[in-house]
Amino acid sequence: MRSIAGWFLVVLGLTGFGVEIDNLRRGTTDTTVMGLILATVFVLGGRALIRAAKRAKLPAGPAEALAVAQLPVMSPRDIERAVLTCAKQHGGRVTIAEVAAESSLSFTEAKTVLEDLSRAGACTVDVTDQGAFIYEFSGLMPREP
Repeated sequence: MRSIAGWFLVVLGLTGFGVEIDNLRRGTTDTTVMGLILATVFVLGGRALIRAAKRAKLPAGPAEALAVAQLPVMSPRDIERAVLTCAKQHGGRVTIAEVAAESSLSFTEAKTVLEDLSRAGACTVDVTDQGAFIYEFSGLMPREP
């Protein structure tokens, strides 16, 4: 669709150039500069749309494909272990951002895992005054003497 819109803008811009050149030949140059500027904008905008459409159709380059292929797939057990390890390092209290920052999980994945653990009863959720969710793992908190 971008390609079609791009070609339409290019043709419209070239037509505008033709009209302005014809106006110059006739000697009516009242709006020639503005017309040439608009025609240039149409041609360049159309060209940009065409290039974007071509880039979107290209397959991923070898570097991008390699980066995706190198990401390890974690089992649900490994994911829970990563979350629990992070919670243990933070004294049994973590936020979604802390888990995401200290593991290979995305923010969304960390949120999903923490919510699942909360529903399973492994932790409780506390909401701060600022609206942050703190997940508390009582089994990982330091014991009082």
